Amino acid sequence: MDFISIIGILVAFGALVFGYSIDGGSVLALWLLSAFIIVAGGSLGSVLTSYGFKQIKRFPALFLSLFIQPKSSIVKSIDFLVRLSESARRDGILSLEKIIEAEEKKETLDPFLKSGVMMVVDGADLEQIKSFLETDISVYEQKASIEIGMFNSMAAYAPAYGMIGTIMGLIQVLANMESPETMAAAISVAFITTLYGVVIANALCIPAASKLKLRLDYYQTEKEMIIEGICGIRNGDNPKILRERLSPYLIHEPSAAKRTQKGPADNGKDKKK
Repeated sequence: MDFISIIGILVAFGALVFGYSIDGGSVLALWLLSAFIIVAGGSLGSVLTSYGFKQIKRFPALFLSLFIQPKSSIVKSIDFLVRLSESARRDGILSLEKIIEAEEKKETLDPFLKSGVMMVVDGADLEQIKSFLETDISVYEQKASIEIGMFNSMAAYAPAYGMIGTIMGLIQVLANMESPETMAAAISVAFITTLYGVVIANALCIPAASKLKLRLDYYQTEKEMIIEGICGIRNGDNPKILRERLSPYLIHEPSAAKRTQKGPADNGKDKKK
């Protein structure tokens, strides 16, 4: 569970509610169903128009995925690549196939990594391996970009529909100048729709798009590391050199990077202590 995302949303909405109520404002006055329908319904309708059904049907699951912390596999991937490198130098490239088969049974093997290693086993050259794996990354990036775009579109449409709701409310005000009660209700719609549009965009949609973009960047970093590791195995690089070459990718894993930077002498001192 990604508790930071949950806390972030709670802090954002909590600050709005607390800030409004601290000077005597009624929180219930901020809830207006008609305004919510105008902003949320209108924005959703525009997103439906902008994207196909295949993309839209993933929208709810995609939003829920923001609250699930993706498992980090960079450290495990580096260890596995080094292990493959050691096996390739000791027993030959063909020995990698047995390791891959054993890992498949555990159902923990990254399909991307498996594809690259099997190309090495099959004798593909470096350009073929890079081209194949980079195409795989590119296809995933296109899919992720569409998903990020849905949230960015929602963030753009929501304030616009808030303004539309404001205009509709003002029209209703002008049409009911003789009825103070009707005017008050219309003015509420006019202002609250604008509020809803801005809040939906800035408290939900823009942060969601940023989170998905961050995860995409992490994905790209991890897969680029795997490509470099596989190419190192194909070239017959020394396992120790390969680990050193891949260690900069641990920038996303501060604790692991710290352990990697620690030299053998330091480890020996720690053991003595």
